[in-house]
Amino acid sequence: MEKKEIQKLLQPVFWDYQTDPHTFYQIAAKERPGIGWFTQERILVRIFERLPWYDLVNLFGIDGLTRLLRKDVIARIRIGELREKYEFARKVLQGETVSFSGWSPEYREKIRHTLVKKG
Repeated sequence: MEKKEIQKLLQPVFWDYQTDPHTFYQIAAKERPGIGWFTQERILVRIFERLPWYDLVNLFGIDGLTRLLRKDVIARIRIGELREKYEFARKVLQGETVSFSGWSPEYREKIRHTLVKKG
């Protein structure tokens, strides 16, 4: 993504800071070290809690999300249902075994087209 697109996407997420949203992206993507309170983990949690899945895919790519969706980050997400969805996505993307109940035919059909955008 272009810098302006990243800034536009992340501006609403970090509206309460006077820091360039692209700086937050760079810290989240490990392109630069954290700055004081702004650690990669805290920034990722904020981004994961506020952006829809397809925006995350556009922002980091599937390979990036595979790397960034870590157990320690997911554990810090405050909303339980959202935390479960990210844990499920992490397991799928990282090739881990998913419990049978997580792969019921109804659930499989429901999420089949939501993890990876075609085209």
